[in-house]
Amino acid sequence: MPRVGRIPYLNCEPFFSYLQGFDLIPLTPRALGQAVAAGSLDAGPLSLVDLLSLQGALTPLPFGIATVGAARSVLLFSDRPLPELGGAVIGVTDETSTSIQLLRILLELKYRAIPQAWIGPEEPCDALLLIGDRAIRALKSGPPFPHATDLGREWVQWTGLPCVFARWGVRASVPEAEQLALSRALDTALDRGLADLPGIASRRRDTGFTEAEVIAYLGGFVYRLGAEEEKAIAEFTRLREFLEKRPC
Repeated sequence: MPRVGRIPYLNCEPFFSYLQGFDLIPLTPRALGQAVAAGSLDAGPLSLVDLLSLQGALTPLPFGIATVGAARSVLLFSDRPLPELGGAVIGVTDETSTSIQLLRILLELKYRAIPQAWIGPEEPCDALLLIGDRAIRALKSGPPFPHATDLGREWVQWTGLPCVFARWGVRASVPEAEQLALSRALDTALDRGLADLPGIASRRRDTGFTEAEVIAYLGGFVYRLGAEEEKAIAEFTRLREFLEKRPC
């Protein structure tokens, strides 16, 4: 069976709480994408940027992680609002592939604010991008800066489209029967996971969210991708390509 990457973030629990029959390897989003690219992993919920970079080598599945509002775990903590971050030094978690690109799009194309530098998360900075459970814990335990901006909400308000952070993909070299088995297993596991949000909430209290907050948080994501999410992926791709081709 395919070797499957498991992102250990709370927002992935509806997929993995009941997924059975696969060797699950815990990795952060960026590390998961690197493992799939290297061929040491066959499938997983890839960061959207990583999935797009591996087009042709992967078969995308109709599952992912998207939101039509606040993501609550893709957060920029800053000493001033986004429109004022021109010339700022921005620290970025080493776990992200997509969120840093999303932040660049928002800063440079929406707000016309071009940072001075992008650095590691431990260096002195004016703003800090965190994702996943680390972002939730930072928000709950005391943010490092006075402003906390939800990048999912920013994207949705700007574009009117969902914000897609990740999409499941499986290496095209995996036999078709095994790809189909994985897709069916994910569908079944997701049904069970979404029906058991209180159970997940009772097990996953490690982020600082209460059980009620966990249920509300997980209920805010879209896990099955449809036509609107496809439009959002196309728009993200267009804007990212525009940003890369734009003269410095």
